Amino acid sequence: MTPADFPIEKTAIGMQYIIPGTERIVKPKRRAFKADGAQLVIPGAEKISTAEYVARLLDRPLTPRRGQVGLRGTGLFGA
Repeated sequence: MTPADFPIEKTAIGMQYIIPGTERIVKPKRRAFKADGAQLVIPGAEKISTAEYVARLLDRPLTPRRGQVGLRGTGLFGA
């Protein structure tokens, strides 16, 4: 018998093959919403101060506003 081309995973009962489509389904994590009195607040919709807003902006990664334009037909460093 030839060996199967399936990935192997170490489990509590030993090494086992993982057959595609038979993986255990991971349940999504339950989302917890903050409470404001008797209402729940959706993340991103709560009222925050300007300082808190600026702090959140500083924590976000920088993203370009426009895509880069390549210089097709030119060599590296214009040579």
